[in-house]
Amino acid sequence: MKQIILLLMFLLNIATSAQTVGKKLENKANETVDKVIDKIDIDTILSRKKKKSKKVPEKIAPGGSEESNTEQPTVARERIAQKPESQGTASVAEKSGKYIMYYQDVMMGDQSNTKFGPFFVPSTGECVDVESAGEIQKDVAMVLFRGYGGSLILTFPGNAKEADLSISYDEIEMFKESNGGMGSWEQENINSGQLYKGSMSGDAFEKLVQANSWKSFNTAYANNMDGMYGEYSSPVAGVYSIKFSNSLRAPLMRIKNVIPKSAKGGSIKFDIIVECKK
Repeated sequence: MKQIILLLMFLLNIATSAQTVGKKLENKANETVDKVIDKIDIDTILSRKKKKSKKVPEKIAPGGSEESNTEQPTVARERIAQKPESQGTASVAEKSGKYIMYYQDVMMGDQSNTKFGPFFVPSTGECVDVESAGEIQKDVAMVLFRGYGGSLILTFPGNAKEADLSISYDEIEMFKESNGGMGSWEQENINSGQLYKGSMSGDAFEKLVQANSWKSFNTAYANNMDGMYGEYSSPVAGVYSIKFSNSLRAPLMRIKNVIPKSAKGGSIKFDIIVECKK
């Protein structure tokens, strides 16, 4: 009997130990499973975070503003060809906004001159050909051409026809309407003017250039309007006061050299001070 009791106790101990070991194994297995699950969850979370944090590079406009990620079609822009402006010297502007521009050694040709244009543009100091002048009609202030008998005539587009009373005006290419000449220009675009040749000397003009002041120019301009008056002139060396029909951009022109006729055409060389306004 005692032996049976001992045997039963032994078997009970074995069962208890087995149960303990089984419990431990179960706990161990559960811990392992939990770790695996935790790892899977962590990896999943990290993976999701990486996906969320992955930024698509943003397009930045040249001015610094952000644009939509949707690509926009590029619009091609043609270049606008522009003639280079003549180099000039500007004075300091007055409170009224008025100032002067000085252009030196400007060359102006007649209608047969292939090097220098016959139309003067005071806003740039250029002398341009008839094609260019036709595109900027309002900006063209003066014209030089050789009229009846071969004499040079300096005048304004609006006064060119009466400046040469002979039939030669209608025969000059740059005036012909069929060639895009002044005959085809819009009437409201054609500037006229007046010429005054006073007594200002070359030295006085040079002092005016050195002063580079609108006030000095304004006084000298008014004092040089006591001489010859007219809408056109056969140009000679000296200082002219010029009044355009729009009353602004009144210039003082110092004609330095006149070539009435040559194998390359007639021309004049001049310096000019032009009144401007901002």
